[in-house]
Amino acid sequence: MIISARHVKAWLQFITLFIVFTLLLYQIMSVIAPFFKPDFLYEEPIGGARKVFAQHAESITPKQPYDAIKERLQWFYWLGE
Repeated sequence: MIISARHVKAWLQFITLFIVFTLLLYQIMSVIAPFFKPDFLYEEPIGGARKVFAQHAESITPKQPYDAIKERLQWFYWLGE
């Protein structure tokens, strides 16, 4: 098998450009990513938000646990929050 210098040069150029563009894309993504991240993940919601899947002892009775879950899920779908 004969390896020509042109083919080696072309492959080295391709690999070099691939690495350069990959690193450039990574840097661009790391600069843009904080704009899409929420400021504070565990902040108290603003407005009429409800916790849909919070387990409260007074809201679930031993007789009807699925009714309370169903009601909370309906509120979730109705309000869209």
